[in-house]
Amino acid sequence: MLPDTRGKPPRVVLDTSVVVTALMFGGGPAARLRSAWQTGLCRPMACKATALDLGAQLAHPHLGLTANEQQTLLGDYLPYVLKVRVPQADQPDARDEPAALNYVRLAMAGRAHALVSGDAPMLGLEPRFPFAVLALDAFIKALDAVDITPIPKPSRYGLAY
Repeated sequence: MLPDTRGKPPRVVLDTSVVVTALMFGGGPAARLRSAWQTGLCRPMACKATALDLGAQLAHPHLGLTANEQQTLLGDYLPYVLKVRVPQADQPDARDEPAALNYVRLAMAGRAHALVSGDAPMLGLEPRFPFAVLALDAFIKALDAVDITPIPKPSRYGLAY
């Protein structure tokens, strides 16, 4: 369940697996999520650590993407994110911490309404956080259940598309 955002798009942290699914294997809830961030129905957030994690996942050989394809996919996501500075994620010893911790820190720093994850252990931690922790399907259902006035991404020239 999403908290009341007073009609504004919720600020949301999307873990890498959810973003990769939406970018590469769109269909059903994944396609709905991609459309939601592109039309301004939700405001995904990213920090340096989570953006680097996404880039690393897209570059992984098992996906078989060329550098150009990776850049195209990043270009379908990164322009829509709210950039959040998370000081703890910039520390050198942060590389040795679990990747999920970066998403929790981002959600805390950005005052997220929700963290969307495909990670079962993360989903079980919801009662411990001041934001909802939802699977993709549950997030889409929650998004559909609230009345939101989209905030479209401004174009380079200051006009909304």
